[in-house]
Amino acid sequence: MQQKLTRLPKSGDLPLEGTWLLVSGDEEYLKRRLVERLRGQLLGEGDEFNLDQVDVAERWEGVDDGKGERLPGRAARILALAQALPFLGSGRLVIVRNADLLATDQQKALAAGLATVPPMNRVLLVTGEAAPGKKAAKLAADLQKAIEKRGTVYDCARMGEDELKEWVRELLHGWGQTIEPAALQTLIARAGTELRRVQVEVEKLSLMVGDGGTIRAADVELLTPQLAEESVFHLADAVAARNAAKALDILRDLLEGQLESPYRLFPMLVRQFRLIWQAKVMLDAGWRPTANPQQYPQAVALLPESNILGQLAGWMGNKLAQQARALSWTQLANAYDALLACDMASKAIDGVPRQEMDLALEMLCAKLCATERAAGRRR
Repeated sequence: MQQKLTRLPKSGDLPLEGTWLLVSGDEEYLKRRLVERLRGQLLGEGDEFNLDQVDVAERWEGVDDGKGERLPGRAARILALAQALPFLGSGRLVIVRNADLLATDQQKALAAGLATVPPMNRVLLVTGEAAPGKKAAKLAADLQKAIEKRGTVYDCARMGEDELKEWVRELLHGWGQTIEPAALQTLIARAGTELRRVQVEVEKLSLMVGDGGTIRAADVELLTPQLAEESVFHLADAVAARNAAKALDILRDLLEGQLESPYRLFPMLVRQFRLIWQAKVMLDAGWRPTANPQQYPQAVALLPESNILGQLAGWMGNKLAQQARALSWTQLANAYDALLACDMASKAIDGVPRQEMDLALEMLCAKLCATERAAGRRR
């Protein structure tokens, strides 16, 4: 049985089937909250005697970790804990964190042993945190399918824009407060989609407006700091308008305010122009920000990144479309030349004189804002 966390009841018992439970997805805050709820539901208060917790990322004593030792493997240890009879309780709970790090043969051994766990006990597998920019961690196919068939899988995927907005509204409604649509849009743009950060910002705003208050856009602008990603959007706007002074001001605010390292800022700029390029491909195919990108399969097939579709369908769609319309294909090609030159200058590749990254970024902004004719003369 599969359950999407955003559709589960906000309080009370969670639906579950089988002895094996899996909590997975890329929203770590949701995963932590869900594990706490399941632990409270499955064990009585203070029942530590029937709880075992292990972390695959840590070293275990007395197990074979592939060193040729004649010891039981980690799967055997997990199954032994899960098969133990409860101590003066209704059942045992075994929590296995970073379960995706188990070797494939150990995951297959767990899949083969699913049926050996007594019905009063539960095994809760929790996948690890995904690396930045990487897909959410997953179990091996055998174990994943076995739990889907005989247990319960809780999907803690990162919320989409609409889900996140509804979550914020519900949170504030529970506190007797509301938020204006423009304020909610600004909040998502500034705080991003990482749930824990959004909650922290909502709590600050809630305290400011007080009981029964309404959060307005001016409140968000005053209290919620901009993410570097939002500044990169503004920088791209300045580039599209060929406003070098504004682009450099934004860049210097980021660097001098130490909001971002220049070495992290550069890949963000590269990614922004990659998204603009892909948005322009969609626009040329007839797509408009109000339309579902999936309605243009031939254009979608040309995109190197599948995850851009969610961004085009969300709040970023209008912004990316505006930037893509403002830049010609020639300007985008020149932009890629400038991005490559910046990367090479920062690394002194192929005899290019080395520049410090902050200076290289300033030169990049100047080149990005150059007119098509001026850029062409320097190529």
